[in-house]
Amino acid sequence: MRLGFYINPIAKLRDSEMVKEPEPAIIASQALFSGAQIIIAGWTQSGGLLSERDLRILREVIHGDLFILAPLDEEQIEQVIKLRPEGVILVSSGWDGIRDFHTVQVEVDSEQMTSQASIYKVAGIQTFALIEPEPNNIKTIARCDLTGVVIDTSEYAAAGSIKEAEETIERLADTALAANKFELVTAAGHGLNYQNVGPIAGLRYIEEILIGRSIVARSVSTGIQSAVKEMVNTIDRNYFTACTRR
Repeated sequence: MRLGFYINPIAKLRDSEMVKEPEPAIIASQALFSGAQIIIAGWTQSGGLLSERDLRILREVIHGDLFILAPLDEEQIEQVIKLRPEGVILVSSGWDGIRDFHTVQVEVDSEQMTSQASIYKVAGIQTFALIEPEPNNIKTIARCDLTGVVIDTSEYAAAGSIKEAEETIERLADTALAANKFELVTAAGHGLNYQNVGPIAGLRYIEEILIGRSIVARSVSTGIQSAVKEMVNTIDRNYFTACTRR
């Protein structure tokens, strides 16, 4: 199971103090050295926390996988392709690169996703979409010819009771199973932290877990390398425990 580290909280920390540190590319390199296997950079052409300069430097220094999280807007495509990422994660149209992003509307956005996936595929870039944990979404995603999906875990992370969390996990598991049947690469993320990631890491067919804010928060006291290693160990421990029970 691969850990994807979302770098934007680092850029937010940098911008909140109006200084030039921390440098996202340096933190990304340290995260990869410590066990992360994907760096995810949320970017929009109209602005946001990360600039084109940030993305160019990230591409130059990162030898692992770089994924761009981008809104489902056509004006983004040309610039994203120029950055040469390994993958693109599509989120709802109109995301400004600063506020929280949202899932695509699978049925409404299917034509746009199909068109963009085709363009990115020609450029050798994998295309994913952030979707709600609903199995019915998967058939539409498969028709759009995407590489895979990122199943949104924010509802699980915000669950107010054990029962509510268990119901959400069941939908996550059913969605991952459906994605596997259509041979889609399946990731999960949004709102996960050291305390709640365990059950998600234990789900069958989840191949990648994407986390940012909680790792950055932990790094304030432990350093980024220790924070990433701890998350990797937490994910691996729960993943292997689940495997032995199957």
